[in-house]
Amino acid sequence: MTMRVKAVLLDLDGTLLDHKGAAEKAFLAACLQWLPDLDEEARYEAHTEWQRLEAIHMRAYLDRTMTFQEQRRARLRGVLSACGRDTGAVSDDQADDLFTIYLRHYENSWAAYGDVPEVMRFLGGAPAGVAVLSNGDRAQQEAKLASLRLPSTPPLFTPSDVGASKPNPTSFLGACERMGWEPSEVLYVGDDLQGDALAAAAAGLRGCWLDRQQTYGAAAPEGILRVHSLFDLATADLFDRSTA
Repeated sequence: MTMRVKAVLLDLDGTLLDHKGAAEKAFLAACLQWLPDLDEEARYEAHTEWQRLEAIHMRAYLDRTMTFQEQRRARLRGVLSACGRDTGAVSDDQADDLFTIYLRHYENSWAAYGDVPEVMRFLGGAPAGVAVLSNGDRAQQEAKLASLRLPSTPPLFTPSDVGASKPNPTSFLGACERMGWEPSEVLYVGDDLQGDALAAAAAGLRGCWLDRQQTYGAAAPEGILRVHSLFDLATADLFDRSTA
């Protein structure tokens, strides 16, 4: 599929930064301190539960029914409870201290995917520019973006900037408005088919699904560009350089 665009909007976690890899390393390391009696198999089972809790409580944060700190505490208490620990006596301060163990390992594990530095140099040549749209907490996402040591740091937008989180169309359109972009001339690239590519397309942007794991054997839905690496964007005839 050929798409000609003038600007590129990128997801952060799972697209530029290997969130899953960093989160797994961090959890398994923290778990040795939280639950030292668990064997290796039990730690991996606890990690699966941690991922489930992350999805639930991050959505609550994005829906504004929890603060960012509250969702962290809920995830921590939830995984301890699932492992048979009594969390009734775990105060907020204690939960924060325990979560900090995970957070320290997580931050130390932040890394860009191998295709990111070169492709970001290429995308920097987009006629109207490049930016990042992420659902995370702004302060943390700023730190993540800085940790990638990109050739130049693109503008970053989060729900606190645009008034909504993905997949709400307001999120995509708000970022485009801030950048002065016409949505139909913008390619949104993300690793989540539903929450990134299809949601962007529903908002009037061009959707690109970055399927790094080649999760599905079938072709992407009609109108969605599917790539397995960001290098695929660098080798595509991507940009419309007309001035009209």
